[in-house]
Amino acid sequence: MSTFEELGKKLDKVAGQLKTVAQGGIEKTATETKEWGKYLDELADKIKKTAQDGVEKFATETKEFSQVTKLRSQIRDMKSELKEKFEHMGELSYQLKMYEQEDENLKKIGEEILHLEGKIKEKEDEIEKLKSR
Repeated sequence: MSTFEELGKKLDKVAGQLKTVAQGGIEKTATETKEWGKYLDELADKIKKTAQDGVEKFATETKEFSQVTKLRSQIRDMKSELKEKFEHMGELSYQLKMYEQEDENLKKIGEEILHLEGKIKEKEDEIEKLKSR
């Protein structure tokens, strides 16, 4: 019987050691799980911030591109109008030269041309300002 008792005591001792080791492993696993949870939360926050920054930058650049495109369209329209004014002015000049007369319309068209050239310059300056941001 003494061998069974000794064997029982040894088994109890091993069981106690096993229980201690298992408890330590469980605690270690719980701590590691918490640490991984924190790491994943930090990683998710970084990804979220990076995505938000990207979306904001994209929105800003899209808005600027839209403004530049709109200004360029306005410039094209003004240049077309300017071309028409020059053609009209040329026709009037030719007619006046043929009949040796002066005309107020010619002066008015000249003033309109100067005004349009000024507006075109303003739009081009706005484009440069948007591009330099």
